[in-house]
Amino acid sequence: MTQRTDLPFLRRRSLRPPAPPQAPVASAPVASAPTATPAPSSVPPAPASTSLDLSGPPPAAAAVSAGTSLDLSGPPPAAAAVSAGTSLDLGTSTPATASAAAPPPSQTSTSLDLDALAGMPQAPAPRTSRHALPPSHDLQLPTIGSDERRILTDREPVVHLTRLQSAAGSLEVRVAVATPSEVALGFVFETGDRRESVVLPGLSQQGPDPRSPIFRATTSGAAINLRRVSDVHRFLLFAVPTRPSKQMPGGTVALTTYAGARLELPLVAGPTFGAQALLTGHVVEGRIVIRAEHDPYSGTLQQICGAYGYTELSWRDAFTPLV
Repeated sequence: MTQRTDLPFLRRRSLRPPAPPQAPVASAPVASAPTATPAPSSVPPAPASTSLDLSGPPPAAAAVSAGTSLDLSGPPPAAAAVSAGTSLDLGTSTPATASAAAPPPSQTSTSLDLDALAGMPQAPAPRTSRHALPPSHDLQLPTIGSDERRILTDREPVVHLTRLQSAAGSLEVRVAVATPSEVALGFVFETGDRRESVVLPGLSQQGPDPRSPIFRATTSGAAINLRRVSDVHRFLLFAVPTRPSKQMPGGTVALTTYAGARLELPLVAGPTFGAQALLTGHVVEGRIVIRAEHDPYSGTLQQICGAYGYTELSWRDAFTPLV
């Protein structure tokens, strides 16, 4: 084969020389995140880990290195410190942390404990009775003993009966004059519910309930049934002369308790206008307070009742109430 000489440049052409081989490059270490400088401690630092940590928070005293490993071990000791790593902690909290996070039990719980209430001693229910005694106060008024006799004068016109004297039996009122039929005794009273009524001899209505009257009046005298006197607020005892001249005979009016105590009131002789107030009574805390009025004035029965505050009565005439 003949060599061509017209193409000398082809003989000088050559391929590009290959690049000189380079030295193998070592892989650069992965720079880890800067860790916090742990406090001086006798516990050595834990080794780096690349696993995923599912345990509880690391101990408070030891520094855990950064890692990405998965740690399936149990919770570390309580003395370990929390690391500044990037591991994912899905474990439970340490006892110290749990006790700090859990709120203390409330001492003032508002829950209803039926078992505790059932075991508690129950206070006895207050006793209620219609016979309960009213409150008692010292009235600082003179009293009268059993079998005692007392005259109600202008200077000492008031006496109060004890609870026993005001509740036992009845109060009997009699007039002592030469001719007892010349004077009629009667009552006007007011009950606790503000009802007013008049009791006179000859009236069919004896008050306040004719079936069981508290006040009664007959031709021989008058009486107060003390078993129901607590239903009464106040009363007035009056005298009506039966003479056509309306002349009041002189004598004495005597009020006797069940135990024998006697109160006496002088009955002054003289002309009247038809009626004379003798004494008043008020029921105070279950006790009867009696006062001799010694009223020198007289009038019709309607006027006498109105003068002492009994204004809720109806009248047929000046001496006859409408019952």
